[in-house]
Amino acid sequence: MTLSKIVKANEDYDRQVEASVERALRDEAYRQELQKAWREKTGAIGSRPLPTGIELPLVAVPHIDHPAQVARYLGEWGFPGEFPYGLSIYPRAFLIVDGKREHEEPTRIFAGLGTPEMTNRRFRYIVQGQRSKRLSTAFDTNTLLGRGADDPDYFCDVGEGGVSVSTYRDALDLYDGFFQDDVSVSMTINGPSLWMTAARLQAARERGQDWRKIRGTSQTDPCKEDDAQNELLFPLDKSIKLAMDMFEWCAREAPLYYPINVSGYHIEQKGATPMQQAAFTLANGFVYVEEALARGMNVNDVGRRLPFFFTSGMDIEYVALLSAVRRVWAVALRDAYGADDPAAQKLKAHVQTSGRSLYEREILDNISRTALELFYALLNYPQALHSNSYDEPITTPTEGAVRIASDAQSILFEEMGGFKDMMGYLGDASGRTRIYRGLIDGILDYFRQIDEIGGVRQAKAEGFFRDEIARSSALYGEQVHDGTRAIVAVNRYAEGRQENKAVPRVEIPDDVKRKRRDDVLRFKARRDPGKVRDGVRRLRSAAEKGENVFEATLAVVKDVTIDEWTRALQEVYGVYRRRI
Repeated sequence: MTLSKIVKANEDYDRQVEASVERALRDEAYRQELQKAWREKTGAIGSRPLPTGIELPLVAVPHIDHPAQVARYLGEWGFPGEFPYGLSIYPRAFLIVDGKREHEEPTRIFAGLGTPEMTNRRFRYIVQGQRSKRLSTAFDTNTLLGRGADDPDYFCDVGEGGVSVSTYRDALDLYDGFFQDDVSVSMTINGPSLWMTAARLQAARERGQDWRKIRGTSQTDPCKEDDAQNELLFPLDKSIKLAMDMFEWCAREAPLYYPINVSGYHIEQKGATPMQQAAFTLANGFVYVEEALARGMNVNDVGRRLPFFFTSGMDIEYVALLSAVRRVWAVALRDAYGADDPAAQKLKAHVQTSGRSLYEREILDNISRTALELFYALLNYPQALHSNSYDEPITTPTEGAVRIASDAQSILFEEMGGFKDMMGYLGDASGRTRIYRGLIDGILDYFRQIDEIGGVRQAKAEGFFRDEIARSSALYGEQVHDGTRAIVAVNRYAEGRQENKAVPRVEIPDDVKRKRRDDVLRFKARRDPGKVRDGVRRLRSAAEKGENVFEATLAVVKDVTIDEWTRALQEVYGVYRRRI
């Protein structure tokens, strides 16, 4: 299916909304039907008194009574939890009623540094006092590129900027104490994602956890890597094949685990505008939908299992970005692909505040930036949310900065009444509606351009995505330089400002790196060489025969290290080469 089918489905839906509005103006029976439905929906909302004494409804809906207004609202936005999910995929997200939330808090804090044991301690620190245990794992460069901590050419990178994981034993140590059904673990890893996911699954089983109950995500978004991050290990087509191997297996055996997380965050961090982030990320998501359907998977199973990952930055478009992509996705899945299960139509998303918006100068100003970006994000009602630490421009986050970042979310959820007391109070505000509509139109326009080139894969091959992102990145830099994009303490009120020297930098000592190297070498030395050889052969055979490589990876991950896994598959598939 081409993106033009998705464009047509959304255009047809818009026409249906307009037809419903017109019908409400001339058809008395339809007017009465709409008014009755509206009274029932609004009457079921419920209300409660607040500590200040005022009584408010639990969910904010517009004060409208004309059936045509009702028709437009329900068609354009949908009631919370109802198609097309412009306001939210849940009817009562973030509300606290009688001291309880109906859904988990979305807080998910990113962590990873040094050794598995060091990161495990940071995880334990982060979850203290949290209502929900949601972890997000950052890996070091060696791990992301499928290299072991014993690689002499990359000794300096061991444990820097993320956790070093090379062996199955490392996965056991990294998540020790978190192999419970109420814990959700996200892993930001792409190239060697199959190996890392297999290691975590096998570690969970060793600790007694049922794969059918394990929760979390692996990023595994090769399309995004080709667009922005360049950390693929294998050619793009082979990387997509591997991602779909894991996707297909998890659909059968680990139904609560999301093995692909379609990511716009890194596209934005590379320089994309909010519109480009939304359009390119959705386009990539539809690549995976098509791949899954080509394998014979049911569209409802596919739609339920593809979560997304977006930025929330300082640009005003973020006030409605997630709402807009939910609308495009919902219409596409239902009307273009035929998904009749509402769970498949509901785009689930993790949102992270923008690292690109943080600056070293007057570094504590980043706390305010992140708080405002969190507010934008929460107006879109995401399912998971990460707040960056203020010191990230210069270091892996320190413990104190991580705590402030986590507290920022708690303040919004626990102290501020805007989310715990009433849902959707800015939902269809006029300005937000204009942004929402503009984003939808812009996404569809990009889809038309991509299809004119020949589809998503051809557009990637011709460098369209990269070129668009590069132009936007260059323009952003120019705007900061000439002051048309204001950055406080950088190009506004900058006189007398200094780079902050007081923030400690987290550095991994060489003795820790040497210990990591030695641990990996000892692990390798203690293995049965025959099992290692057999494991490598099994991986190569599965790759050569076009079999499910994730199943083979699960079978060998206890013996085959991350670097051995990478080399075995690169010998069959070749190595990713970035297109220039």
